Amino acid sequence: MNKIHRKLFIVVFIPLLAISVGCSTSTPSKSYFQLTSNLPALVSQKIKTTNRFIWIESVDVASFLSKSGIVLQTDNIKYETATQHLWASTLSQQLQERLSQDLTVLLPNYLVSSQSITAPTLTVKLFIDGFHGSYTGDAVIKGRWVITDCKNNIETKSFERYVPLESNGYSALVKALSKGWQDEELDFAGSIKH
Repeated sequence: MNKIHRKLFIVVFIPLLAISVGCSTSTPSKSYFQLTSNLPALVSQKIKTTNRFIWIESVDVASFLSKSGIVLQTDNIKYETATQHLWASTLSQQLQERLSQDLTVLLPNYLVSSQSITAPTLTVKLFIDGFHGSYTGDAVIKGRWVITDCKNNIETKSFERYVPLESNGYSALVKALSKGWQDEELDFAGSIKH
């Protein structure tokens, strides 16, 4: 093979080969997940009047949960973050939105918002230490509520829930996490004096 043919081969055929090999390998598609609620959507045609306001000031998640991937605990000391199965928005944002929407339904005598609108009757801070799948076949939800009333009295409530998955896979995990979270919201709403 003379020098011209060799250069032509290197310049034309090697890049074409690289492109065809690159096109033939497919990268796995990413899936995005959103927490769900079984509570009815609240649609009101009339103006709501109340002097009770719950401010959801913050939802802080543990650093290992603050990534975009859904977390699995693969044994008693190891956690892995998925690269193809991701939260549609940050976990703290999803929990805050879910909490605001669900407490609005569960506590109709309160205005519930993640924005500071007026002097709150109650201020809620939420700390999430676990919100992941486990090698035991459960969805794990752990954390604590910190509630401050308008007189600056502070109450805390810890929680820990294990919800069995109904089947394998990330969809089943997100459904179990959604159910466990809604159960925790129901307990929290029940602890608020109406």
